[in-house]
Amino acid sequence: MKFGKKALYSLALLGATLLAGCGGSDAADSAETSGNGEEPITLTIMTWNNNPEGTKKEQEILDAFTKENPHITIKQVSATYDEYNERVLTMAAGGNLPDLIWTQPAGYATFVENGLLMDLSDQVDKLDLDELQPGVIELGQVDGTQYGMIRDRSTVQMAYNKDMFDEAGIEYPEDDWTMDEFLETAKALTVKDGDRTTQFGIENFYLKELLTAHGTNIMDPETAEITLDAPKTIEAIELSQAMINEYNVQPTGAQTEGMSSLFLSGVAGMSMAGPWDWVEFEKNAAFEFDIVPLPSASDKGTLSPAAYLPISINAETDYPEEAWELLEFLTYGGGQDIQADIASAVPVVNRATDDVLSFAGAPDNAQALVDQLENGSVVPNTPYQKDVPEIENRVTALVETLNLNNTPVEGPLKELAEELRAEFGLK
Repeated sequence: MKFGKKALYSLALLGATLLAGCGGSDAADSAETSGNGEEPITLTIMTWNNNPEGTKKEQEILDAFTKENPHITIKQVSATYDEYNERVLTMAAGGNLPDLIWTQPAGYATFVENGLLMDLSDQVDKLDLDELQPGVIELGQVDGTQYGMIRDRSTVQMAYNKDMFDEAGIEYPEDDWTMDEFLETAKALTVKDGDRTTQFGIENFYLKELLTAHGTNIMDPETAEITLDAPKTIEAIELSQAMINEYNVQPTGAQTEGMSSLFLSGVAGMSMAGPWDWVEFEKNAAFEFDIVPLPSASDKGTLSPAAYLPISINAETDYPEEAWELLEFLTYGGGQDIQADIASAVPVVNRATDDVLSFAGAPDNAQALVDQLENGSVVPNTPYQKDVPEIENRVTALVETLNLNNTPVEGPLKELAEELRAEFGLK
């Protein structure tokens, strides 16, 4: 068990005053004071949760802050993930944007451009950034300015059916495996009955993950330059097409229709998966599973795309100091020490990274995720640029069409790249 700074944060939580804070919106306007002599206020935080259980878990983390700060009541304002960015902009236009805001990377630049987010640079300068995992603090920056802090960060890895590997006599993959080794493994797992494939090597190698593994992306995450027509991007998308149409190791859309998970049903030997999938695999898989990092196809070694949650402060909040106290708690302080157990959210502070190992359903090789978070191989794959959602949708649609029709890749990719540069004024 770890001690030191993490233990001190935990002791702070345990030793926090249990004086009851004032609840309800009326408390914010009350002239009365709480037990610690401070005027009670209410902070609101905007979140997305598609189920009541998720909202409940987030509130449990927020309530831990309230125990330390009984004069502050915290209320969630929730929206569905798909409608979230539009809801934020609507609330901002109406002058009722919450004090703190979860932000989706795809909408981050738009929120900044509209002046919705507070510049946190001065507050962040006072933190010991060595407490954070490599690359975390930069995920909250737009053009070098700190507009958010990261609450949790993770990535997808390759889950595999150990029983299927054993039956096929295939060795389990190593953490440093290559894309060539992956492809040979996928071929060995694939079973055909005449022209019909009855077992696939992989359920779906997602486009972003495949591009990142090749050390490339649709757009450069730092410069926002279009890299759709870069040699490594073309190579990755050609492989995507070949996995479906030439090697038949990955199913077509038609072959997966009506099936929720080929991996869980035992029809595919490998699948993209994050730690949020582990408990479902443990409960519902009729086989033993484990994980391994994505195979490497670049001279940069193993790379996986970051999945992360930035939280920002409303630039117009009436309570900037208290909002920062809450944000610091969630992204740097005591909230980091409890979020893994409560919400299965991967911490971003070094002292708590190992908490991943105690996640529900954690597989034998869960340490591989810890290693990736600590060694800097979990990387951003999308720039903060307001047109990213539309650009990515158009690229995805083209790739799906190319895969479906099994037509040459390079020409259409170069053509679309030039169209995007001209239309959006990009390099």
